[in-house]
Amino acid sequence: MKIITTRQRPVLIVVDTLFTVLAWAGFLYLLFLGIWPLIGPHEGARFSGPAFDALGTLQVYLWVAVFNALVLIGWARYQQRKSKSFAQRRMPAPVIDDQALSKSFKLTRERLHKLRSPGSMTIHNDHDGDISHVVSHFFTIDPRQPLSLHPLENPKVVRRPTDDDEGKEPVNRA
Repeated sequence: MKIITTRQRPVLIVVDTLFTVLAWAGFLYLLFLGIWPLIGPHEGARFSGPAFDALGTLQVYLWVAVFNALVLIGWARYQQRKSKSFAQRRMPAPVIDDQALSKSFKLTRERLHKLRSPGSMTIHNDHDGDISHVVSHFFTIDPRQPLSLHPLENPKVVRRPTDDDEGKEPVNRA
């Protein structure tokens, strides 16, 4: 089972490590404070009534931890089996040729050629999901018509006033 991981910046790794170490240190400190009175040197009976109560509470916590571990392991195994059964969904789509594509969408040769042309287009479908017609937004240039690359003689430029134009006289171009 693959897990998606992303690279972290070194600063974030240091911060993450620092907080993890602090959390473990706090946990061990609290654990030591709770267990030391049970095993530390003191007068009288080593295990008294409150000590047995503490061990009973600790036993309950351990049983809850075991139950949580079993639930998490069971869930992980279930997800692993489920992902194997749905692995076919993640496989790439098979490559089909022009004939199979034409048959699948009931395309004529002209429509298939139009779909293969470059540019953006709008594809309209009928109620069965087949392609009814294609509107191309890519206009081809007639090769018989010569191209004109010289600039326009009288380009129309619209100039909008700005804050810098205050107090200036308008420029008239005629």
